[in-house]
Amino acid sequence: MKQIILLSAALVLLPAGAHAWSHTGHALIAQIANANLTPAAQAQVQELLKNDLDANENPSGRTTLAEVSSWPDEIRTKSNNGTFRGWHSRANPVCNDTLGPCKNGHCADQIIIDQTALLKDRTQPLRTRNEALKWVVHLVGDLHMPLHSGSNRDGGGNIPVTLIGLKSRKDPTLHDVWDNDLLRYALKRGPISIATEAASPLTADSPTQWMREARALSRQYVYAPLPGFACGSTPATPIALDPSYQEQAVPVIRDQIGKAGLRLAQLLNETLR
Repeated sequence: MKQIILLSAALVLLPAGAHAWSHTGHALIAQIANANLTPAAQAQVQELLKNDLDANENPSGRTTLAEVSSWPDEIRTKSNNGTFRGWHSRANPVCNDTLGPCKNGHCADQIIIDQTALLKDRTQPLRTRNEALKWVVHLVGDLHMPLHSGSNRDGGGNIPVTLIGLKSRKDPTLHDVWDNDLLRYALKRGPISIATEAASPLTADSPTQWMREARALSRQYVYAPLPGFACGSTPATPIALDPSYQEQAVPVIRDQIGKAGLRLAQLLNETLR
């Protein structure tokens, strides 16, 4: 049975941030997930967000997945001693099949697995499960951003670029433009149409498999089209990203946003039965 879901990016346009997919992308992923929750999962989400707190530990008034989807980015700037260092990504090399380091389990795929276990455990305090929900919502989105799952020894695209013919922030990096400028460019194509098929059963390492998929996209669509690309080395910078580069990024971004939303829904539906 195929279900078509149309969601408009205009509904979730928020100020752009400096992290994966920006606030806009994370909110859209959360919207897609919310539209595909079971009644049981939806009821638990509402209960878990009823008394949500913001990054300053004050009542947030946020009651939807979209509204809390960027909370992990908000608290990252307030943490001491790099508490959440490594939680949002994993530096997997794009030119071989090995996985990047995950010191003390601090990498996006493992954190999703750990936080999902906390979310599922109803003996945990409500606050613990509330924060676990917010981590899962955010990091499933992060994991589907190619540069959070694949890197060419450059800090996940931390190299200067210029966008030809497309407005961008001052002195952007490759990571910046995939987070923000190319995302906005892709979403201008209109609502995202998602065809859902019977989902593959989730396994214990599903987040790691999603990450491997995103790493492959990073190699094929982020790095390989760069002028002068070579494995393990940085081309002369700043790198000019021409209209053809920008155009080939559009379907990748739109597809990853859709996949992240549907996979997040599946994960929450199976966790919050």
